[in-house]
Amino acid sequence: MRSLRRIDRLLVAVLVGATAVASFSPGPSESASSIATARTRQTPSTRLSFFGSSKNVPAPEDRNYSEANQATYDLQSGEFGFGPEAIVRPLLKQTQLEKRNLQVVYDAKKHGWDARAFHARVDAKGASVVLAKVDGRWIGGYNPRGWASLGGSRSSVAAFLFYQKLIGWQKLRVARTGSMACGRDEYDAGIYFGADSLVIPLIGQRPKNVASRLGFYYESGPQNKSTMLPRAGEDATASELYVISGVYAEGEDIPNSGGISELGFY
Repeated sequence: MRSLRRIDRLLVAVLVGATAVASFSPGPSESASSIATARTRQTPSTRLSFFGSSKNVPAPEDRNYSEANQATYDLQSGEFGFGPEAIVRPLLKQTQLEKRNLQVVYDAKKHGWDARAFHARVDAKGASVVLAKVDGRWIGGYNPRGWASLGGSRSSVAAFLFYQKLIGWQKLRVARTGSMACGRDEYDAGIYFGADSLVIPLIGQRPKNVASRLGFYYESGPQNKSTMLPRAGEDATASELYVISGVYAEGEDIPNSGGISELGFY
């Protein structure tokens, strides 16, 4: 009797499996090409995010996205003006902000040299540019992921640092795929590109302190620099500090304005 019951169970399992296969078999009107097309048709702008919208964030296979690769060294035409927005405009070729109007969302002199004041102004603004003046020269970085005070890091292969040369600018790409555009996204932490590539802590007794160590998270550049600061092995002090973000219409989606699930490999 037990052997008969086992045979009955096997027959039921075989019938169920055959029914499942049949239910997924293509009908007479479906071609192999149409099935393949349906399988590969995906919406490139739908990604999981924990907070905020994830629209306009590309799927990994969308290689046409301007920030799917490392930043270009090329510059774009600037615009007439002397404000922070005009200063950083040439650096934004092939970024989310390339053709978008810009605005200063954080000015340390006006809003305070304080990490919490910084996050109150920059969180949920999306891709942003940090611009700092050190010993009369401009340095900074482009953060495609922005800030959200959610903890951890926010990575992007398209992030870059930059410094002012005697004539023009020098960009420094990330040195590791998935390098940190924002090394610390805590509400009480300041600016961190990588762990130490460009750090302006905005806390403690020296909130204007600037540290820079190149070569691990960000490349050393054609001059093989170990720092973006005037003197190797020494920190410096910022006299001005701005964060510039894009201008968005009311209700318009701001990419990366909340949590992100991407690991920064594109």
